[in-house]
Amino acid sequence: MSHRTAFRRGRTVAVAGLLAAAAFGLTACNGTGGADAAPAASAAADNGSGSSTGAGGATGGSDRAGAPSADADKGAATAAAAGDGTGRGGDQVARCTTDGLQAGWGSEGGGVPDMKSDQQQTAAVWLKNISGSPCRISGFPGVQLKGTEGTTWDLRRSGKAPQPKVLKPNAHTSFTITLLPSTRADDRKVEPGQVLITPPNEKKHFQLQWPYGGAILDQSAATRPGTFVNPVNVP
Repeated sequence: MSHRTAFRRGRTVAVAGLLAAAAFGLTACNGTGGADAAPAASAAADNGSGSSTGAGGATGGSDRAGAPSADADKGAATAAAAGDGTGRGGDQVARCTTDGLQAGWGSEGGGVPDMKSDQQQTAAVWLKNISGSPCRISGFPGVQLKGTEGTTWDLRRSGKAPQPKVLKPNAHTSFTITLLPSTRADDRKVEPGQVLITPPNEKKHFQLQWPYGGAILDQSAATRPGTFVNPVNVP
């Protein structure tokens, strides 16, 4: 081998080495599995888990991941609307209980029946919140007439729709009893002595003396009697 041939071969090896080094450098800068990629992923996960909990933190890293969807907004709006009827700020208000109420005859709108009439009359019962805290009340009360001769009559409900209401401390609501007096001597009748009032969704009752005298036509076995009870909060 001549001196010139050896020199050319040495230059060829050197150039090949430089090209290989350059190729390696390009691979390290543009690779997806390099050491620079791992810290970026960890930072995104830390940001997500540090800024929120639940689904937002679990998905990690994206501001949109923690944003509520349109369905979530709709659900939140529904929950807020429900909160208006049961409490403020999403907190539920406890149901009105018999122990937290008082009851009596009459209402602001009257409700004193004329027991000498042969037409349907209205007797009203008020309920007062004495619990010291707001309470919610909705539905039909239980009403049982107890006759002076010992008979009992559990009144049927009307077809009116109940309306929920939150009673503040010392606030009142009322319900009405629609009744059909009996004025004929040969009628089958009930002469009320006491009336048992059970607030909606309760088991304990109030015992009120019937203050209006007279008698009610006994239709306790009728499917559509002229005497029935209406829901609370409904005029």
